[in-house]
Amino acid sequence: MLTRTRAILLHHVRYSDNSLIAHFYTEEYGRLSVMVKGISSRRGSARFNYFQPLNIFNTELYYYENRELHNLKEMSLAYVPQRIYGDIQRSSVAMFISEILHSIIREQDVNRMLFDFIESSVISLDNMTEGISNFHLWFLVAFTDYAGIGPSRTSGDGYYFDMLTGQFTPVQPMHRDFLEPQSAQVLNRLLLMPAEETGSLRLSGEERTDLITCLLKYYTLHLPGIRQIRSLQVLKDIFR
Repeated sequence: MLTRTRAILLHHVRYSDNSLIAHFYTEEYGRLSVMVKGISSRRGSARFNYFQPLNIFNTELYYYENRELHNLKEMSLAYVPQRIYGDIQRSSVAMFISEILHSIIREQDVNRMLFDFIESSVISLDNMTEGISNFHLWFLVAFTDYAGIGPSRTSGDGYYFDMLTGQFTPVQPMHRDFLEPQSAQVLNRLLLMPAEETGSLRLSGEERTDLITCLLKYYTLHLPGIRQIRSLQVLKDIFR
């Protein structure tokens, strides 16, 4: 069936000299794997340059129900980033987020709220003028709700955060998987703030590194099987 849908690129891999397989999160079908042919031609080479992490496309593709691999007919950028790919900080964050999404999103079920969240996050990353160094932290925290592991919020101060239960608690947990009150307070602020306010967080490189390590541990505790995130060290080096 020939169909059209907007699609966000999560990952791609070369399949042959003339083709690649792209993993998209689409508006109409959820996650899809799509064969893209003809990338070695002059026109195809230009199209290959489009395959940057989190690029948002208008696609026309042949969708085959009950098949794992579909075929691309045409594509064009639905949103043209102005800053992401000319900025090492933004492009590194985009790569990290695409790795997280590629690792966690498995289902093909349609979830337009998730699609809209990812799309709006990409546009925020492209447009924001401050807070880029904290954006990946905000995204990891905001994405927990869509991943089904969203923690509670709290209005209190001095609370610990129990990573096993996903709850803030006034008493230190009896195990090692928790955040100290200072980090737990930052987590709670991230849970409550929009992306545009991430610049209000004043974190040292060490605090940022510690928090992202804990957030990824929280994901692995609740979503076993997450791949090692290769771009994590790049982020740590850039934002230390």
